[in-house]
Amino acid sequence: MKFSQLATYLDELEITASRNELVRILSELFQKVSVEEIAPVTYLIQGRLTPFFDPTEIGMGEKLVLTAIANAYHIDKGEVAVKYSHLGDLGLVVEELGQKTRDSGLSVTEVAGRLLAIAGTSGDGAIENKLTLFGDLLKELDPASAKHLVRIPVGKMRLGIGDPTVLDALSFAKQGDKSLRPVLEAAYNRTSDLGLIALTFWKDGVKGVEKLQITVGRPVRPELAERLPNPEAVIKKLGLVGVQPKYDGFRVQIHKDGAKVAIYSRNLENMSLMFPELITATKRDIKVGTAILDGEAIAYNPDTEEYLPFQETTKRRRKYGIDELAAKLPLRAFIFDILYVEGRDVTPLTYEERLKLVEETIRGSEILLPAPLIKTDSVEVLTKELLDNISKGLEGVVVKRLEAPYTAGGRNFNWVKLKRHTSGELTDTVDLVLLGYYFGKGKRTAFGAGGLLAGVYDQDKDEFVSITKIGTGLTDEEWREIHRRGDALQSDSKPARVNSILTPSVWMKPEIVVEVMADEITRSPVHTAGQFDDNPGYALRFPRIVSFRGGDKSPEDATSVKEIMAMYQGQGQHRVAP
Repeated sequence: MKFSQLATYLDELEITASRNELVRILSELFQKVSVEEIAPVTYLIQGRLTPFFDPTEIGMGEKLVLTAIANAYHIDKGEVAVKYSHLGDLGLVVEELGQKTRDSGLSVTEVAGRLLAIAGTSGDGAIENKLTLFGDLLKELDPASAKHLVRIPVGKMRLGIGDPTVLDALSFAKQGDKSLRPVLEAAYNRTSDLGLIALTFWKDGVKGVEKLQITVGRPVRPELAERLPNPEAVIKKLGLVGVQPKYDGFRVQIHKDGAKVAIYSRNLENMSLMFPELITATKRDIKVGTAILDGEAIAYNPDTEEYLPFQETTKRRRKYGIDELAAKLPLRAFIFDILYVEGRDVTPLTYEERLKLVEETIRGSEILLPAPLIKTDSVEVLTKELLDNISKGLEGVVVKRLEAPYTAGGRNFNWVKLKRHTSGELTDTVDLVLLGYYFGKGKRTAFGAGGLLAGVYDQDKDEFVSITKIGTGLTDEEWREIHRRGDALQSDSKPARVNSILTPSVWMKPEIVVEVMADEITRSPVHTAGQFDDNPGYALRFPRIVSFRGGDKSPEDATSVKEIMAMYQGQGQHRVAP
């Protein structure tokens, strides 16, 4: 397949607002690619060259791409910058500048290969070499192809495609319907690599996909917890449970393969450089050859047994000065699960069995600590544990079925998180995705943004649905920051995966996740979260922003519609919003 043919499909995807139509276009594209092309195409439509957990990057930000454009078309860099300031998209800039360029007929695999070569360029003169290689590639592409090419290194593909949409399209391409989605999704939960799944599916069919297993070096999509309103509801539903602290830190998945150690975040990003002490402790203290551990890294003072706030832990999210910060702000990783050890997938074992393996695997380490666990079927004991953990500065507790396996990528009642709860009020926070902003009025006119439209994630439909408008909880500077970040995520029309009756002044691509507190969940006909037929959706009453999630959660990891429905049912009173 020529890259120009791929660009034609990308053009279609870019202007499509219907998820069903996105699936149709993608499946048609997939039907036309060969075994050799399917993996590169799958990565490229995600704006990637490799799976997300692989740190391979082209290494060219907006300024370098802008320079490469100027060099390629022999135009003054200042002129390119002016066009960029007017159009707001380097893709549109290069499409306009390259109007006379003819398609050289480069294939998808050739373009992907040359981008990988640019990503691999290092050493003295690396920046100049990258500029030359990227500029040469630009000159060989027609305007539409060049438009999509320059969006790849700057991470702005503008396609609105989620992982479930890709999985549905793969199933449609081979089966004509979504019936193979569960098999593909299960493999994705084990491997976190859509390109690998697509390639295996094309080469070896469904049986090949089913054989894809958990492997050290490929992060496993983490198991997530459901919610219940109070200790009474937990014990009534689950009976005898294991209870562990709910830490407010970074979810970390630690992979050890001999002397190689990698650490991944809950949204599959390689975060190894952030945690030098965890890397050192894993190499030094874990005696087994291979292992995958699941835990939470948190700033912790073992002398005072004090857990520091999430805002302190997030200071580690930086590229420079990590070693100095590690000395001032040491982390501990509380390990609460193990997925793989000595070449064996242990996710089918019960939680009790896995926890014993955790204790055996990390015994003696002062940095990797087993998360404490008590067993109980008593409401009183569970309540005491909840309050004790809150008094220590933690969020609450996570309650687990002792006989349950590890469900990669699952969110079910094998794990239940329990925080503060008062009957009739929503005193737990929720994670919302910003969908757009409204222009400010009065004092907020100066900030550019005065109100926010926020939503939650509907897993079944792979879309973001509105649940509230937010106007409080931010400082003046934070409103300015919202406006700045919102402008970078502006969409000319409602994004394809957004379902909203309300229309903000400016639509935003659903990428920013915020933690929100509200008084309660109500029903509302103007919001689409949980709305079906003539039944009104769900809404938040008196919402206010508590914090920005700082990149530790992807939009798809935000609070789900199912969670909102469960929280609503757990409230003591239900009212319809005016």
